[in-house]
Amino acid sequence: MKKLGLGVIALSTSLLWGCGGDSNNNSSADEDRAQAEAATASVRAVHLSPDAPAVDVLVNGDVALEDVAYRDASGFLAVAEGTQSLAVNVADTTTTVISADLALAADTKYTVLAVNNVASIEPLVITDTDTPADGFAQITVVHGAPAAPAVDVYVSAPDADFSGLSATLSNIPFKAVSDELEVPAGDYRVRVTLNGESDVIYDSGALALADGVEYIAVASEVSEGLSPIGLTVLTDIDSTPFVLVDDARTRVRVAHASADAPEVDVSVDSAAVLTDVPFGVASGYLELLGDTYNIDVAASSSGASVINADLAFDARQDYTVIALNDLANIEALILEDDNSAPGDGNVKVRLVHGAKSAGLVDVYITAPGADISAIEPSISDFAFKADSGYLEVAAGTYQVRITGADSKGVAIDTGALTLAAGVVRTAIALDPPPASSDFGVLLLEDLN
Repeated sequence: MKKLGLGVIALSTSLLWGCGGDSNNNSSADEDRAQAEAATASVRAVHLSPDAPAVDVLVNGDVALEDVAYRDASGFLAVAEGTQSLAVNVADTTTTVISADLALAADTKYTVLAVNNVASIEPLVITDTDTPADGFAQITVVHGAPAAPAVDVYVSAPDADFSGLSATLSNIPFKAVSDELEVPAGDYRVRVTLNGESDVIYDSGALALADGVEYIAVASEVSEGLSPIGLTVLTDIDSTPFVLVDDARTRVRVAHASADAPEVDVSVDSAAVLTDVPFGVASGYLELLGDTYNIDVAASSSGASVINADLAFDARQDYTVIALNDLANIEALILEDDNSAPGDGNVKVRLVHGAKSAGLVDVYITAPGADISAIEPSISDFAFKADSGYLEVAAGTYQVRITGADSKGVAIDTGALTLAAGVVRTAIALDPPPASSDFGVLLLEDLN
């Protein structure tokens, strides 16, 4: 099922509301009937402790929710009004990490979030008695990411220019719960910055708020993608109790690696983003929402397109688009970038063969000055347009030399390259520019 206009697929969940006791026991059956006839509250549980294992939720000692993973949520459970005992246990154990008594009022909805890191895990209870007016939706915003400092939240139309917006909610600290915001049903966009800053750290893209639905959007920690947070969006729809709305942005950079092509301009959906880019130069990352875009690369002097293509870029993914080959056959090579940090003390390096005239090559990655005459290449028979993937090695100083396949004659030599721990780099082998016989290397700074 798709919700919220992002194409985000609501995670299916096998969360089961159960009850203790034997269904054949007359006393238990009588109690069940009595409870059904009594005034009830509605209670749901959400696992938002990022380093906690899966948990079980117990109401008055009976398992109500089993094996709940991080960012999973239940639908609403009908629970008798009055004081009820709630416990959160490590799944399939009797180890209790949260124990609380909740005073429940009839005809009231309670959302119980298990928040904070596991060493400090605690319940955060949100109470709701209101319903949205016809034609409106309600949204409550919660800061549930323990590692994130106070943030500002911007709720706007999907295409609103961020530079002209004022924060809808300001200086929201961890565990803060906003008032319910009642807004006309329709399409919106949520963007988050650190308090008082202008750089967006989270962008939902377009999401649809449906007529009559009550939403709770919880900022929760994530470990993948362009943002350290995502939204866990709770709904009061029985069939879709929650959806995960992670950062919708993609990042794209462009490298000019066609040796005989002139300086170029780059446009995205007819909007100019780069101008007068010469051979052997790459842009920084451009932020876009994940989608399909028309990418046009045109000669700066004449405006004539040399590459025009509709390219799909997925959210939460970085890309490098390399314009390579000779001008008569220029094409776009699209690479997915992995800018996750290397292991402690390591670096990651990716090599790309962008030098058509070099043909098949061998690549040697060595200590500076090492004799390659008697050693095997690090990469053999490396073809034009191939990439090595990310090679993770210890931080230090290296020398990369590229020879013809099965040859020791060096065509490209980077000299000594010192790479500090934590960096990610992409090196593109380049053809000689016109009137030169010297091959080159374009070194891109992916991370750090």
